[in-house]
Amino acid sequence: MYLTQSIKTNAQTNRHGIATICGERRQSWGSFAERIARLAGGLRDLGIEVGDRVAILALNSDRYLEYCYACFWSGSVTVPMNLRWSAAENAYSLNDSGARTIFVDDAFQPVMASILEQAKGVKNLIYMGDGEAPEGWLDYEELIAMSGPAEDAGLGGEDLAGIFYTGGTTGYPKGVMLPHRGLWSSSVGVAYGFKFDSGTKYLHATPMFHLAEGASSMGVVIAGGSHCFIPAFDAAKTIAAIDAHGVTDTLLVPTMVKMILDDPALEGSGLASLKQIIYGGSPMPEGVIRECLERLPHIGFTQAYGQTELSPLCTLNPPEYHTFDGPKAGKLRSVGPAARCAMFRRPRRRATRPTETRRGPSRRSRRQLPSSGSGTRGGAFRHP
Repeated sequence: MYLTQSIKTNAQTNRHGIATICGERRQSWGSFAERIARLAGGLRDLGIEVGDRVAILALNSDRYLEYCYACFWSGSVTVPMNLRWSAAENAYSLNDSGARTIFVDDAFQPVMASILEQAKGVKNLIYMGDGEAPEGWLDYEELIAMSGPAEDAGLGGEDLAGIFYTGGTTGYPKGVMLPHRGLWSSSVGVAYGFKFDSGTKYLHATPMFHLAEGASSMGVVIAGGSHCFIPAFDAAKTIAAIDAHGVTDTLLVPTMVKMILDDPALEGSGLASLKQIIYGGSPMPEGVIRECLERLPHIGFTQAYGQTELSPLCTLNPPEYHTFDGPKAGKLRSVGPAARCAMFRRPRRRATRPTETRRGPSRRSRRQLPSSGSGTRGGAFRHP
């Protein structure tokens, strides 16, 4: 199995179905597949070969999703850049990954001059905004229009899919290398665990550079659902997008959930179409989940736990355990059972000396969750 397979399947079985909704733009699965193939052809025309790194610095959009799958299609390696980083940090990720091509939208085009002063290896600047491309930049839509569709590279297994930079405790962030196998496995786990299907309308509200959002993106593609986009989270705009597009599922962090509860726009909405809020990053405060269950009883809440090195899904705490009554109560502080793409491992126990006695696991080990699975990372780039 490979990541682009679902694009082809959706284009064949649901060619006229809605793939993406972004502002006034709507793409069918047939159009989406064609644009991905042409964008991949454009990358190859620029001299980008299998294994070459291609970076992106942009807010959420349908073009961000197209970029991801065009990289997979062409055999190049995605390098999503962190929206919150300084110019120096993003220049570091470009230099460390060796990316020579970068996609940039309107929000980040003004800061690129500072980044490029420190990242001398970038050769191709692709403007993916809605205005006029800056001098010396390639225009995203023109690149698609003037390029022929490329043949799918058909990569999979241990072939490198992306380098995802994650914060560390020492020095600069490390680029986690994830193979196609890992992203595919985690995305299947996402689609199964979140119960995505062809009727899913998923709203991209959290940053797409983050792998949690990326795994959800790929899970929706595998299920054949539709993608809706807002550039960045805003409580009122999130509520409006859910109502306007009939969104069924979205991923948020607990702070965002609380902001939605507190926003006046919720009173006139009720989020009638929304079936599920997936959340992660931290446990949901008890007061917030109580308010959610009281005011939004039709919505299921699923806590997802993972890390970049696991591609990223590890565990899921499903809606039935988000309760304060009955036999399933008392599990809100649990991360839930292992997802279908992961498994728990029994921690190794240090052999005791003859004079020692076992007193059970230490406080530290009780907080650890040894796990593995087909999503396990392929190592840190340049930092084994």
